[in-house]
Amino acid sequence: MDRIFELFSTELSAVSVEHLLLCVGLCFVLSLYIILIYRLTYSGVLYSRRFALSLMVLSLVTSVVILAISSNVVLSLGMVGALSIVRFRTAVKDFMDTVFMFWAIVNGIICGAGFVLISVLASLAIGVLILLVYFLGRVSRRDLYMVVVRTKADVSFHDLSPILAKVEIKSCSSTSDLQETVAELRLTHKQLDALRALAKEENVVSVDIVAYNTKTGL
Repeated sequence: MDRIFELFSTELSAVSVEHLLLCVGLCFVLSLYIILIYRLTYSGVLYSRRFALSLMVLSLVTSVVILAISSNVVLSLGMVGALSIVRFRTAVKDFMDTVFMFWAIVNGIICGAGFVLISVLASLAIGVLILLVYFLGRVSRRDLYMVVVRTKADVSFHDLSPILAKVEIKSCSSTSDLQETVAELRLTHKQLDALRALAKEENVVSVDIVAYNTKTGL
């Protein structure tokens, strides 16, 4: 029994309870901030709450591991050897998910190392920059459309409409009977209606309009 009390006293002398609670609490708050940024900038089809929860758990576990390593040199050497054999085989489909996972790990490392001010300022700065770049990208793609026009093989794409007269063609494929042309351009609502009307012309087979921003009102 005395040996058990001695072990607990040794651990508490290496890492105080206040330090542990401060580290875990700060890491928890910052991980919530990371999840908020991830939710605001998520542009996939289906938002995964499990992945958001995994970001929090990953950050918290990392902070506790770093806290334990920083208080014991022998443990740090053993932990390096143990973690070197771990292999993660879960496929991450979106590269931005990898970025947020790395951010969560770094947040846990900084919090566990005790750099409170750096962790707070760095997280705030990274979150603001991500939001700034994300929303600027959305503004730059507002009213931006991909137009796919299928016509007869002998019809010129630029002659179909004044709207398409000076448009840069992204790709063009043709067969003996049909020609498919893809172009990227900004369109107003009146121009959208004019392009839809092209589908009624004799030489036009179909007109497909794809919006980068789904809130543009197609």
